[in-house]
Amino acid sequence: MTVDEALAIVETVLDDAEQLNDVQELIFRQCWEGRCSYEEISQLSQYNDEYIKALAAKLWKQLSEAFDAKVKKNNLRSFFKRYLRRHQVTVHRTQVIGVNLSGANLSGARVLFVNLSESDSSADLHGAIISDNNQTTSDEIIKAEDGHNQGILSNTEKRLYHWNDLCFRCEEQVKIAEALDRTSALFFPNSKARLTTPAGRQNQEPDFLIFHQGKWGILEISHPDTEKDQTRDRQFASHGIRIIHYCDANRCTEEADRIVQEFLDVLSQA
Repeated sequence: MTVDEALAIVETVLDDAEQLNDVQELIFRQCWEGRCSYEEISQLSQYNDEYIKALAAKLWKQLSEAFDAKVKKNNLRSFFKRYLRRHQVTVHRTQVIGVNLSGANLSGARVLFVNLSESDSSADLHGAIISDNNQTTSDEIIKAEDGHNQGILSNTEKRLYHWNDLCFRCEEQVKIAEALDRTSALFFPNSKARLTTPAGRQNQEPDFLIFHQGKWGILEISHPDTEKDQTRDRQFASHGIRIIHYCDANRCTEEADRIVQEFLDVLSQA
């Protein structure tokens, strides 16, 4: 995990009015790199060490309150690595899976949660035990046999490719994911984004949303039967996405590492 990735998490968690200023970001970056002496940090700025020390105390207090945990200069790396792992586990354990039970015989079954709002439901619930306790544990939540990520959840009519508890639509996506993983980059595959379009608020789904050196970019895999969605690309660009790059599917199979490195190089200079 890089300092830019940690700062991206901070930016997401903090309210707009609480974002770090330039000096606080400097303190964060230097402490992340192990330079925890405020006197040393003050030499990198135009402020004296007492001011840096006071601002740092405010920074650690602000982060501790925002994350509801103790954050200090000596535990930055371990805290954010731990936060990222726990956040991913929480998302995985709280996913709700919809199942069509039309026509199913659930006699004698114990049902923790059931939505009977659909008028055409013909499931036989005679004798079933339906719990009204909303405080279910993670072990009681129905889990899929294979992992999935958000954007691909409802697209089960096509063959899916599984890798590290994530789902992909084609082998080329898996190749790119593996190559990105080898670079230790922060990336979100097939994740739906909510943004404003000419038609109003809509969901849009890039193949790979990638964060690298403080910048966001999108990497798309181009198949012969797909066309560039220029309208969607402009919408992403208007929200701060620095580059949107399309790579040929055939190249992804043979040169995934090279494609990813080329993309990261361009993104870092964007």
